[in-house]
Amino acid sequence: MLKIGLVGCGYLGSRHLKHLCGIDDVELSGIWDSDPSTLAKSSSEFNVPAMRSLDDLIGRSDAIDIVTPTTTHCEIALKAVEAGLHLFVEKPVCATYSEGLELLEKADAAGVTIQVGHIERFNRAFRALGDLSIKPDFIEVHRLALWNPRGIDVAVVHDLMIHDLDLILALAQEFPADIYASGVSVVSKSIDIANARLEFASGLVANVTASRISLKKMRKFRMFGNNEYIALDLDKGTCEHVGFVDDEDDTPPGAEVIGELVTDDKPRILYLRPTIAEEGDSLKLQLEAFRDAITGGTAPPVTGRDGLMALKLAELIVEKIRER
Repeated sequence: MLKIGLVGCGYLGSRHLKHLCGIDDVELSGIWDSDPSTLAKSSSEFNVPAMRSLDDLIGRSDAIDIVTPTTTHCEIALKAVEAGLHLFVEKPVCATYSEGLELLEKADAAGVTIQVGHIERFNRAFRALGDLSIKPDFIEVHRLALWNPRGIDVAVVHDLMIHDLDLILALAQEFPADIYASGVSVVSKSIDIANARLEFASGLVANVTASRISLKKMRKFRMFGNNEYIALDLDKGTCEHVGFVDDEDDTPPGAEVIGELVTDDKPRILYLRPTIAEEGDSLKLQLEAFRDAITGGTAPPVTGRDGLMALKLAELIVEKIRER
């Protein structure tokens, strides 16, 4: 039985706690929070042991789940690594790239596993891409959120856009060669809305927009490739694949012919193929993946390096914005 301890029992931490209490082959070794009232409330609500200190929790655990403010990630994670514990760390992996690099180097030396909580990798819409083969040439992303004072201590790039930066890097399998970005502060002291254009050596271009001052919520991820277009709605969990073929008989299984497109005086068949992945709570799935990586001795789906590269890209985007 894998013993996992939870650090941080706030809004997101309580969601982690709920799932950790119900995952097979996992024993919740205890919880700890720097706020005594939050700790006591969570301990009572979920009937789990509250630890007197972080050191006590580390001493009773095989792994630690860190769901605390980003500025505390590195200090807590380094303590756990020194004790030889595996780590699940919510995104961003650390407050800065230099902190993240130090953490990864020490984790590698200690032989411990780090998984970073980029939850959109487990979104039903993104998981549906596993049934498709696509090499996008252009990616367009919009992530718009209603105003929420939680998380405004960092730029919207680190708070929201970093989700999509991780997805883009996972698809591209390379780091952008050129970065162009702009953004502004509107109601907070940090950047509240930002846009970045990422250009890759392979020719891929990604245009990413994130805002936390929108009047409506949107999480749309669109990809354009040769003779195809894929639209992910990360909010609804849907994936739609639109393609073109010369003959209706060539449409893939499960596709619906939705029209005809004339290009260079040649009619082509336009089809729509909804692609569906199995249902599942994204947060539970990523915690189960963390368990499986540790017990199976395999790399987690979102490695520490993945999280570090997303953080590095976020930092470079913020630098570009500030240069302007």
